[in-house]
Amino acid sequence: MLRRVEAARGLESKKAVPGVLLQRPALIAQVKDHVVKELPPEAIRDEGLELALFGFIPTKFDYESAEYDLLQDQLAGYYEPADGTMYMANDLGDQEAEATLAHELVHALQDQRWNLGDRSKYRPGDGDRSEAVSALAEGDATSAMFDVMIARAAPGSGKSAVDLPDDVFAEQIRAGMNEGPSAKAPHVMRTSLAAPYIYGTLFVHALRRQGGWTAVNRAWDDAPTTTEQILHVDKWLAHEQPVKVPAPSFATLGPGWKVSDEDSEGELGLRLALEEWTDPKTAAELSAGWGGDRGVLLTNGDRGAFAWRLEYDPGKTKDERTLRAWNAIPKALAKVLGAPKTSDSKFVCFERAERGPFAVARSGADLVLVLGPANTGGASWSSAGDCKLARAWVREIVGGP
Repeated sequence: MLRRVEAARGLESKKAVPGVLLQRPALIAQVKDHVVKELPPEAIRDEGLELALFGFIPTKFDYESAEYDLLQDQLAGYYEPADGTMYMANDLGDQEAEATLAHELVHALQDQRWNLGDRSKYRPGDGDRSEAVSALAEGDATSAMFDVMIARAAPGSGKSAVDLPDDVFAEQIRAGMNEGPSAKAPHVMRTSLAAPYIYGTLFVHALRRQGGWTAVNRAWDDAPTTTEQILHVDKWLAHEQPVKVPAPSFATLGPGWKVSDEDSEGELGLRLALEEWTDPKTAAELSAGWGGDRGVLLTNGDRGAFAWRLEYDPGKTKDERTLRAWNAIPKALAKVLGAPKTSDSKFVCFERAERGPFAVARSGADLVLVLGPANTGGASWSSAGDCKLARAWVREIVGGP
């Protein structure tokens, strides 16, 4: 299989790749061990808290266990850069085993040439760049895997992965995430897991159509730095960099609050959030024009809150894209949360009994979202704020009325 992958991908391996077959529980245990070594435990906890504040997952939800359950259903094997070894479940059928080998051995070639292990390391506050690297890696591996499987199914046809229409390919990936036990996972978990495979492959296919695998190699040599560049190849070609957005301040919340996490969600993070409130096409339109963002997850004992500041690139006017998002997002939220508690031309706020207020505001080219505070301890969550507090917090963040 390594020889077939080398031929399909146009890269030669520098060394052999050992393979180990494992029973599925042992495979998952191996992945957990990798995560413990590479990812601080609070990173998973913080991600779950943020999603719960948004309302994307239930409160008192064991997010970490659910992540591993989803992974157990989807994972067939993986390549481990730390020891250069391919690990695979021992219960796969022939076709699934071939596809898994082909995909993961592309990762081995990536690692041998571009040091995938170092590029994939967790770096606090650099989430959007990490997602861009993940999308490039998974898109490259998925595209080459399809080439290998097409060559086996239809030898001599001259067909490749890029002949498959983009919408058909994307739907195939989504369908795989929405079947079987995986369908029970919260929607946001499924879309987040599928995203690097879908959008990374579409990015790779766009490059292949322009310049073959040589163009993909250039993307590794000059890797995308944002998911905006993944979603819009022209922005990678132009080396468009994100706007530096200041982290939201939070003195309004009172004493004792601290930053548990600060990061950029990127255009892809914005798109996936919008998909929780609207359809994918509308989410793509409303997230396009993302210029930069910064979010802070805050904790104070058993209380949590989140603030997110987004800046859009100019359209025909400086705030055209901001206004487009502003006109759509509160309406989409109202379908989920009911009528807002308060609303005017620049501020809309919903009060939630469990998760605290959820406010959206606009200021020039910026959108600001504040969620909470909420009491997260005890048997159930409860609101620890109101829309009056949310309005004051927004004013602090934007520095004005």
